This record gives sequence, structure tokens and C-alpha cells, in this order.
Amino acid sequence: MRTLLFVPGADERKLRKVGTFGADVIVIDLEDAVADSEKTAARAITRAAVPTYGDQVVTVRVNGLDTGRLEDDVEAVVCPELAGILVPKIEDLDALRVADEALARAEQANGMTGGTVRIVAILETPAGIARCDEILANAPERTVTSIFGLGDFSVALGVEPTEQGLELLYGRSRVIVATRAAGMVAPVDGPYLRVEDLDGLVADSRRSRALGFQGRVAVYPPQVKGIHQAFSDLSDDEVASQRRVVESFEEAEARGIASIRIDGKFVDYPIYRLARERLRRYDAYQASRAQS
Repeated sequence: MRTLLFVPGADERKLRKVGTFGADVIVIDLEDAVADSEKTAARAITRAAVPTYGDQVVTVRVNGLDTGRLEDDVEAVVCPELAGILVPKIEDLDALRVADEALARAEQANGMTGGTVRIVAILETPAGIARCDEILANAPERTVTSIFGLGDFSVALGVEPTEQGLELLYGRSRVIVATRAAGMVAPVDGPYLRVEDLDGLVADSRRSRALGFQGRVAVYPPQVKGIHQAFSDLSDDEVASQRRVVESFEEAEARGIASIRIDGKFVDYPIYRLARERLRRYDAYQASRAQS
């Protein structure tokens, strides 16, 4: 989940193209990207599009609980090809509970195994951030991770996102810690809103990666490559260092030793596993570049 590329659920032309940009996850949006007058019609357009992307991971962002549309959105779009739904503006457990129950009904109606369609919780309001520990710790089992909705959050605080992003550091950190404390995979950062500043995107995404995010939202197709680079690439020195960690630790482990020093740094199982994961991402990224 390095890249979650959003596409409006009412735009058939963009829906036909979105699968060609190499994003890890396609997010068909029924919420902010669709005008209120088009939201009902967008359900059928979205449902028709979901099965058309082959092996790509396809999700749908439904409307929030307070709109009265969430349950009908779920009923309309669930099918065997749908990997998950993104639930926006989470401020308590009610929205996740309602989404979970609606998914269970829709899965049964479509002859699917219960729990097949996963939930990603979008935390994007001050109330949601303030309560994120409790919300994620008690979320339905099908909830796999969260997204930090930095756009709505910064508006609610009345701040303008800056290059260094210090004004959002508290919110980002809360979401990362709460998500991991709940036993979920690393969360996803929100979009980089200066859509034509690709150098800024890479730099900001590297900061997100350093904080503990596994990827981020893309709202503009050319952002996909920059996000992949930021969350997967390593310098030559970093590659060499991570390979020394993995190789030296595995040699030590074969001798029954589980903690060693490498280049003056202490290495044990968690550090070894992190190095191995970084190399896995790097190798996969390099392989994908060679194929393109």
C-alpha cells in the first residue's frame, strides 16, 4: 500500500484510465470527488468499474455515516472483486460498526465469505485524532489500517501545510502510534496537495516514511512514481548497510547468536527484520523499474 490513487466514481473516462498508472491500490471515490447531485448515480458506475481492473487491488471510499449514504453505498458496490472500503471522517466507533454490519449483509447477499471486504479507517478531524487510540483498538476485525486525512485535518485546525509539515507532526504521530498499537499494519499518509511539485512530493514522502507510514494517497496520477520512489528506494550506502545487517545477523543466528554489533550499532531481531523488509521493498522497486 505505497500508493492509493483516487479516482472520481462518477467519471467513466477516468475510471477507464486509472488502472494504467501503476498504483498499488485504486480508490474509487464516492465521497468528496463526486458532486452531491451525482452521488446516487455514481454507485452504479462504480460497481460496474470494480471488476474491470484484473489483478489490481480495488477499493471504494464511501460517504461518511453522517451523510446517511454509507450503508446504501456499501450495498451498491460490494462484489467479489472489491478488496475494501475506506470510511471517512471517523470520530467514534459508530461509523466503523455500521460499515462492518453493512459489509456483512452485502457479503452474504453476494454469496461471499464474511470478512472478505476489508475496512480502512480515515482519521481526518480533530475529534477523530483525539480519540484514535480508542477507535482503532476497538475497531471491527476487518479493519486493517488507517489513513491520516491531512487535508481536512489542517483545514479544521486553520493551518496551512508547510514544506516541513511541523504543524501536522502531532496528528501524524498520533495516527501512527495508535494504528500500530492496535496491531494493524502501518498507516497511510494523506495526499501531497502541491500536485505539480514532484520534487517536493518525494521529499515530503520520505519524511512520512521516516515517521512510520507505509505509503500515501495520490490524487494526481504523475504522483505515483514519486511516491513509489520515496517509500521504496535506498541510496547505495543504505543498500550496503542493510545487506550487511541481514547477512551478518543471519550468519550469527546460524551460530545461535541473536544480538550482535554491526558498524558499531546493536542489531537484534527487530532491527534485522526491518532491514530485511527495507531490502524487500527496494528489490521489488528496482525490479519494477527494470520492467517498465
